[in-house]
Amino acid sequence: MKSLRAFGGDGLTIISKVWPRKLLLVFAGLLLILSSSCNKESTNQPPWKTPYELWQLRNPHGYTIDQRRSCFCPYSGILVRVWVVADTVFRVTTIPDTAIVSYPFYRSVDSLFSLIRNSTNDSLVIRYNADYGYPEYLDVNPQSHPVDGGFTYENSNLQPMGLRVTKR
Repeated sequence: MKSLRAFGGDGLTIISKVWPRKLLLVFAGLLLILSSSCNKESTNQPPWKTPYELWQLRNPHGYTIDQRRSCFCPYSGILVRVWVVADTVFRVTTIPDTAIVSYPFYRSVDSLFSLIRNSTNDSLVIRYNADYGYPEYLDVNPQSHPVDGGFTYENSNLQPMGLRVTKR
């Protein structure tokens, strides 16, 4: 075995040339084992790539969702429950007194996704729900009318109704 003699702080130290080679072989072996266990196509990947795809996968056709719309408009900031049946807003009631609201600007989740897809010149800030993919927070700030046109939707507490809807 070849060795080098070196003077260190504690006196004469012997450094082996064989030790770095053994360490390199052990390290290369570990890399080989780890890389062989990696699967290029991960089985942990979800079947969706976007929040909209997750919503389509989990899409209940009947549900309730709590929604607050903030804007410079009537009923701004009021928390309501939106009842959706067959992908259409069926009823909007205030929380907690369940008074029916006829204000037309509360939306279904599909309508919110449509708003997101069709807003070409608007500035959007969006936060999505991790379980269903729906927008929990949607801030729309139109660039063409920035003074009076902005609005925010806050959505929570989605409850599927368990309805089965068949499309004809």
